[in-house]
Amino acid sequence: KRITKTALAILRLAIYEIKFYDEIPVSVSINEAVELIKNYATEKDSAFANGIMGTIAQEFKRDE
Repeated sequence: KRITKTALAILRLAIYEIKFYDEIPVSVSINEAVELIKNYATEKDSAFANGIMGTIAQEFKRDE
């Protein structure tokens, strides 16, 4: 309830990229997701999503 459905869909896509596409750097997936959320959701969503993506990035951190 804290995030819009649009932002949630974008987050799911970014998490999928991080988890299954090793050729895409984690930072690129995060930056693209946050930019998309800024364009298609609210400003609060982008800040919240950035925090979520930072946590997820630590779990799936790989050499870039």
